[in-house]
Amino acid sequence: METAQIVKSRLILNLVLLLALVTLGLFAYFRPTAEEEQKILLTQLKRDEVNQIRLERDNLDFRLEKRRGSWFITQPYQTLAEPLQVDRLLDLTMATATDEFPAENLARYGLDPAPIRVTLNDQFFAFGNINEITNEQYLASGERVYLVRTYHGYSLPTGGAQLISPKLLADHEKPVEYDFGEWQAIQNDKGTWSIQGTPPMGGDVSPSPDELNVWVAEWKLASALSVTPYKGEPRGQRIIVRFSDGESATFRVIAREPEVHLVRGENMQYRFGIDAGSRLLDPYRVAQQ
Repeated sequence: METAQIVKSRLILNLVLLLALVTLGLFAYFRPTAEEEQKILLTQLKRDEVNQIRLERDNLDFRLEKRRGSWFITQPYQTLAEPLQVDRLLDLTMATATDEFPAENLARYGLDPAPIRVTLNDQFFAFGNINEITNEQYLASGERVYLVRTYHGYSLPTGGAQLISPKLLADHEKPVEYDFGEWQAIQNDKGTWSIQGTPPMGGDVSPSPDELNVWVAEWKLASALSVTPYKGEPRGQRIIVRFSDGESATFRVIAREPEVHLVRGENMQYRFGIDAGSRLLDPYRVAQQ
């Protein structure tokens, strides 16, 4: 009887100890670390709430605007923005600081004037010097100065070449017709593509609907070797791409060799290699391969 009582007592003791260990383990797991406790939010602004961005640096002033889920540069020229670079700007909505203090004597922090300034909607973020002791960067926003990781400042776009998207079409632009003048590629209500009008120059073999799907995908995925502002009035074959939302984009073919150059609208020139560019201008090249 005494032996059974001893075994029972030990069993209860072991269960109590096990419960205590589990409790301590859960506490240690879910307890915020010292680093997490020190993190300070720079803004209450959410990433999805941002619809306007301004980047000022090196005497450059870029303004961006979100339309139908896609980002466009609106100043100093109008064109598609590179999503990856926009994401780096939007990362500021999730930035945290390890310390903060009043925005006083800004010159000592390299913030008067600040060499880089980003504005998300109406909130500005000004980047200053690097703290040589902590290797963090001074950032001013509102009435406070923060110490943040240098990642945020170093990852910002340095100019237009980075901000401009190399793609011809934005993600939200869903083509339903490519109008080349003498001929058109048109998508019907069932989503099937077909050629209408006078065939383009490679028309010995008619492309199938699947091959036309490949050609349409190449237009969506095409990435230019370079994109630069175009000065003057573009001349050459006109291509009108019409979208499912009723909007359209106009391109001019200003060169076919030794490279293919397209101008979207009136101000941005896209440069393609001869093979990739020629396929964009002639779906029959897809059928011949």
